[in-house]
Amino acid sequence: MSNTNSGDEQNIVDEAADGIVGEEGSFGIANEFTGVRVRKVITRHGERLELSTPKFGHRVLLDAMQLEIISTLTPEKFNELFARNLGSYEEPS
Repeated sequence: MSNTNSGDEQNIVDEAADGIVGEEGSFGIANEFTGVRVRKVITRHGERLELSTPKFGHRVLLDAMQLEIISTLTPEKFNELFARNLGSYEEPS
């Protein structure tokens, strides 16, 4: 008997650790640089939007409050976040 998990079994274990108890569908968004999987999940603490980048193995669960804050950002603030993440941000003089 093997102790290894199939990919599906591992996914169930990972989701249980995050408290995900259900999902309501998913879709992908991609361009020539990257791809992101988006899905609505149900956790023990309510609904979340899960964003994941399978290419890099990153993922985040965002609740309604976090999404509301993101929706208030101006394009300039988004550009600042990207620049900080990419290491090209310069403090204003």
